[in-house]
Amino acid sequence: MAGLMAAGLFRAAGWQATLFERTKGDLTGRGAGLGISLELLKVMKRVGARFDPSIGVVHRSWLWLAADGKTAFELAKPSMGSAWSRVYQALRQTVPAEIYRAGMSVERVEQDESGVAAIFADGSRAEGDLLVAADGVLSTVRAQFLPEIQPRYAGYVAWRGIVEERDLPRETQDIVSGRIVACFPESEMLLAMPVPGIGEDVRPGHRRCYFIWYRPADEAALADLFTDATGRHHGAAIPPPLIRPEFIRAMKARAAAVFAPPIAAVVERTAQPLLQAITDLECPKLVFGRVVLTGDAGFVARPHVAAGVTKAALNAECLVDSLIAGGGDIAAGLAAYERSQLDFGRRLVAYSRYLGAYLEAQTRPDAPAAELSRDPARIIREYGAPHLIHDLTPEHLQAMRV
Repeated sequence: MAGLMAAGLFRAAGWQATLFERTKGDLTGRGAGLGISLELLKVMKRVGARFDPSIGVVHRSWLWLAADGKTAFELAKPSMGSAWSRVYQALRQTVPAEIYRAGMSVERVEQDESGVAAIFADGSRAEGDLLVAADGVLSTVRAQFLPEIQPRYAGYVAWRGIVEERDLPRETQDIVSGRIVACFPESEMLLAMPVPGIGEDVRPGHRRCYFIWYRPADEAALADLFTDATGRHHGAAIPPPLIRPEFIRAMKARAAAVFAPPIAAVVERTAQPLLQAITDLECPKLVFGRVVLTGDAGFVARPHVAAGVTKAALNAECLVDSLIAGGGDIAAGLAAYERSQLDFGRRLVAYSRYLGAYLEAQTRPDAPAAELSRDPARIIREYGAPHLIHDLTPEHLQAMRV
C-alpha cells in the first residue's frame, strides 16, 4: 500500500517512478479488515484511485455485547470499515503495468552523491535519484541501515477472520449491522463488524463480517502457536493453512464458551482464520542519504489505532509534498519529511501502546500499568486515534464521491 501510494503521488507530481514488488502474483487475497479515514480517501483521490461508496461500510455506533447477549453499553461513534483487498485493488489500478515489476526482492542498496541503486536477488540493478523503501515491517532496506531495530512483541496475538454475511445466523447479521461489536472476556478483547464483500453490493446480506480477537500469549505460547505440524517455526507470521488444527479447534471452543452465540458464530464459521503476533516498531531515523523509509518499514503501530494504511498514505503524501517544497534540494525535502514523520510515527505508536496496555500487562509483568484499567466503555470511547486520524463519516463520504 505504501509503495503504491508513493508511486502514484510521485507520478501525479510529474516525476518518473518505478515500483518493485517483492512478491509475485495477485495480492488481492491478502489482508483482512481495515479502517477508512478521511486522510486515506484524500490521498486515494489525489493519486487517481477510483472511489466508489462500496469500498466501505458505515458503522454508526460501537456496541459492547456481554457474554449473556445483553447490551452493556452503546456509543454513537461513526466510522467506516473496509477490506484490505478493496483498497489495494483501487490503488493497484492506478499503476501502469510498464512501471510495476513483481518478484523483485532487494538484497542491498548502494549510493553516492549522484544517485542510489537497488541490487536485487536476481543480480539486476536499478538506479535513480531516490529510493523509497516501502518494504514493510521486515524491511531488508531498513536492516541494512538500522540492523538493531526489530519489531517488538507486545505480549498478545490476534486471531482474525472473515465470513460471508449470508452464511451467518440472522441474529448475528442484525447485531453487527451498522455497528462495531466489542466483547471483553477476561484479559481479552474481540471486535466484529461488517465490511465490504467481493462485489460492489454493500446491502445487508451481501457483505462480509470481519473479526479480530486479541488474546494474551507469553513467549513460550507464542513459539508454539507459530510452529507448524512439521515442527517448523515461522516467527511472528505463520501462513494460515499451516496453523495447527488443534489451535483452531481450541480457539473456536473458547469462543463458544466466552461470547454470546451471535458473536461466537462469527468465529465458528470462519473457514480459515489468520493469526498474527501483535508487534510495534519505531525507528530513530527515516532518511539515509538518498534512501527513505516509509510505511511499516519506518513505524508500526498496533492495530488498535486502525491507522496502518492511513499512516502509509500520510507518509507518502508528506514525502512528496516535502520534496516539492524543497524545490531541487532533495536533502532539504527529505529532512523536512523526516522531522514531520518521526514525530507523527512516535505519537501514533505511543497511543497504540496506551490502548493495548491492558492486554500487554497480562503476559509482561514489566509492562506499564494499563491506564484504561478494566473499563470497556472507556476503551470504546478512546479506541482509534481521533486526535491523529479522522474517521470517515457519511457526510465525508458524500463529499468525496467522484
